[in-house]
Amino acid sequence: MKPLCVFTLFVILSASTVVGQIAVNTDGSLPDNSAMLEVKSASKGLLPPRMTHSQMNAIASPANGLIIYCTDCSNSGNGALAMFSSGDWYIFAPTCIPALTPSAGIHVPAETQIIWNWNTVPNATGYKWNTANNYAGATDMGGVTTKTETGLTCNTACTRYVWAYNTCGNSTQVTLTQTTSACAVAPCEGTPTVSYGGQIYNTVAIGSQCWFKENLNIGTRINGSAEQTDNSTIEKYCYNDLDWLGCGFYGGLYQWKEMMQYATSPGVQGICPSGWHIPTDAEWTIAIAFLGGADVAGGKMKATGTREAFTGWWYSPNTGATNESGFTAVPGGIRYYFGTFDALGYGGIWWSSSESNTIGAWFRSINYDYNDVGRNARPKDEGFSVRCVRD
Repeated sequence: MKPLCVFTLFVILSASTVVGQIAVNTDGSLPDNSAMLEVKSASKGLLPPRMTHSQMNAIASPANGLIIYCTDCSNSGNGALAMFSSGDWYIFAPTCIPALTPSAGIHVPAETQIIWNWNTVPNATGYKWNTANNYAGATDMGGVTTKTETGLTCNTACTRYVWAYNTCGNSTQVTLTQTTSACAVAPCEGTPTVSYGGQIYNTVAIGSQCWFKENLNIGTRINGSAEQTDNSTIEKYCYNDLDWLGCGFYGGLYQWKEMMQYATSPGVQGICPSGWHIPTDAEWTIAIAFLGGADVAGGKMKATGTREAFTGWWYSPNTGATNESGFTAVPGGIRYYFGTFDALGYGGIWWSSSESNTIGAWFRSINYDYNDVGRNARPKDEGFSVRCVRD
């Protein structure tokens, strides 16, 4: 029996190869001349492959004209015939309408991200998004019509694809295009140093801001017992009235009005060089937030080392000091409003250009035995350190 079966099968296959047409019937008739395959029956039908909507979309490189029966592609959930054509599946069911194609919304670009948006489709139950024109590998967004994409390159054109879908099938893709924002210039780019008043100041970027890396030391020294006045000369205090120690290592100390050059608007140039200004209270807040917040920023801003070990300007323990920000804060102490000096090596206080009231202004402080940055207000006639920030 086996040889006979093999011989019979060989004859059938040979005939099929020669004739090139196949007829499936019970009466032995030949297929119609226009058909490669003709199925003829008065009691049975042709049953194509059956699969779910997800399985249908997972078919790799479907050919135009490919037909399957989608078991869950209908409003009723009973299924419908589907055919692939021109890059999309089409559902043949009188009561089932595949999702319409969504339209692009307004995208929001940044340097390294784009917030993609598309508009809702009335008959869609969900949407898929992809970086390639490939529905099968797309990310299912559910009913969400926005996608935030991060990790992009600045000033780069991007193209993305979105489909709407429902139980009857998916739409054709809508193509989304957007270019990321222009690459920002680094805050201190082109200005690694600033020459001002016979002294060279280094700069350091903290987030989007560019700061002096040293305390300002500009002006003519006056004794701590005297008041700085509104005249044609910038006046400064040096700790214990010592130019070489106080101002030479820690910078000058300034009363608020002198620092502001007798203006009151936050962010004025004051005693800073052209193109720079006295930081506002808000600008201090931004810098400190970039460094992780007030609770930890002090250590990141303090110069490292200790006076006892002859490796720095802070007294031990110089808690948490890493100077990973590059701000290099040094403890220049203060000049009290009654004319005496205090706290050299123990702490530093830096003015802001923002008033707290008519007699006081906001400042930031860093201490030798804490890791944080303090914020408070003091009378304007006390002398504190000053940093400049780029316009």
